[in-house]
Amino acid sequence: MENELLERVEKYFKIEKRALENISIAVPENSALFIFAKDALEMIKAYYSDAEFFKEKGDYINALSALNYSYGWIDSCVRLGVFNTDGDYSRYTFFK
Repeated sequence: MENELLERVEKYFKIEKRALENISIAVPENSALFIFAKDALEMIKAYYSDAEFFKEKGDYINALSALNYSYGWIDSCVRLGVFNTDGDYSRYTFFK
């Protein structure tokens, strides 16, 4: 069970790492959403960092939870148009 969980954690780290490399703030700096976008990106990075911490401790349940929470922020911001991506929307709920 633990091996399966670790494999899943590593899979989601790869997915999120790729997303983090390909997102950028889409709204202009003078828009009201820019502060939200910066805060969201900070939150995403904090949860990703938490996931790394939990993985290092061998706490794969909390690592996976932190990754899912972080990716949920990414996914939401992409869907709202706050973040740009590399154009591959198949990784997000935006994809139809």
